[in-house]
Amino acid sequence: MGLKGPNGLVVRTDRFEGVPDPDGLADRLRDFALSLPKTYQDEPWGHPVFKVGENRMFASMSVEEDAVHLTVKLTPEEREIAYLLPYVSRAAYLGNWGWITAEIADEESLEAGLEWLRESYWLKAPKHLKSAAVRD
Repeated sequence: MGLKGPNGLVVRTDRFEGVPDPDGLADRLRDFALSLPKTYQDEPWGHPVFKVGENRMFASMSVEEDAVHLTVKLTPEEREIAYLLPYVSRAAYLGNWGWITAEIADEESLEAGLEWLRESYWLKAPKHLKSAAVRD
C-alpha cells in the first residue's frame, strides 16, 4: 500500500492508517477543556492555555508535528502513576508544583489526557465549580 512519489519511489502510507493526527487530537482536548464550566482559552506564551475562573490555568497545550504536548496539574498519587507511562514527564518550569507533561499521540494517551484535564480542572477550579469535574 502506498503512493508513488515524484522520484518514482513508492512511499508507504499504510503505517499511518488509524493514527490520529495531532491537530485532531488537539481539537478533542480543546473541545473537552472548553466544555467545562467557566473555562476559556488564552495564549500568553504563543500556544493554547486553558483557564478557569479568574485567570487560573489548569492546562497548557502545544501541537507538534507528531503529537500534542499537554501539561496539567495532578495529585501526588496520580503523578506517581502517570510517571510510569512512557509518554509522561515532569513539566518544565511547573514540575515542582505538581505539573506533568504528556505526549498525546494516540487514543490511549488521549484517553488519559482527557481524564487528566478533568482532574487538573478540579484541582484549579474555584470551590463552587469543582462538582462539574466529578464523574457519576
